Amino acid sequence: MQPLVSIIIPTYNRAHLIGETIDSVIAQTYTNWECIIVDDGSTDETSMLVNEYVNDDNRFQFFTLNHKGVSYARNYALSKISGDYIQFVDSDDLIHENKLKNALDNIEVNDGDKYDIVISNFMMFRESVDKLLPPFCQLNEGVFNFNTALYNWDFEFNIPIHCGFFHKNFFQDFRFSEVLGAKEDWIMWLNLFKSKPKICFINQPLAYYRYHSNNMTKNSTHMKSNFFNSLPIVREMIPNEDFEVYLYFLIDKFYQLSKFNALEIKKYKHSNSYKLGQKVKLFLQKIYLLKFSKRLFKL
Repeated sequence: MQPLVSIIIPTYNRAHLIGETIDSVIAQTYTNWECIIVDDGSTDETSMLVNEYVNDDNRFQFFTLNHKGVSYARNYALSKISGDYIQFVDSDDLIHENKLKNALDNIEVNDGDKYDIVISNFMMFRESVDKLLPPFCQLNEGVFNFNTALYNWDFEFNIPIHCGFFHKNFFQDFRFSEVLGAKEDWIMWLNLFKSKPKICFINQPLAYYRYHSNNMTKNSTHMKSNFFNSLPIVREMIPNEDFEVYLYFLIDKFYQLSKFNALEIKKYKHSNSYKLGQKVKLFLQKIYLLKFSKRLFKL
């Protein structure tokens, strides 16, 4: 009997994008799936669009909630699943048509023993997957462990959540932290790796990460605040002495990054292009065209 896969899609104001995400689910060559979509209080036409798919295919379930964040939406979806395996997809991303099939084809180790998780590689795209871009990091089996995920996450790599294909057992005791509006996926991976699961890595781009202006990761203030909010959760996961070592590491890392950024800014300000730009701005200011030119060229 073919196992049922539960696909979870949280969404918020993605009426212009979620249709492509759902289409990538419908296109799966493995067809025994259910897809649970949770609308986290959208104020656009997301609900109307999703309902069109729900009415056409009974494998979809759709729930609408008050706006409480992506973690709450995912947790709500987890309470509704019936599948043996879980595939997360954010509502601006896509999955390859063979994502589920390839994961299930590789899930068995031997003699009926199974992997706990299958992780695939990924590619990026802007407007269309017809023009794929290189990933923002290179995934390999060496990074799928607790210490590497703790120390190198975001500095050297991170794992888009839709790269993973999970056995449902992991989520019997785990729920996403609802105090976090970001970094909740990092905490998930840390919890996963801490349990030392059996992991299969498929070095093929079966997940597609969309790069666009509204990516949450581009909001530095939001990401920074959620990173600091995640630290008390991390502290509960490791011994106090290890957490102190980790804090020293972070202080040194951010100090080195600030030094590097300051040097890059200094180098830029001494570059010919910067000096030319300053001269142009001064000239435009003198002839009272600076504000107008900023609107035109965003100088």
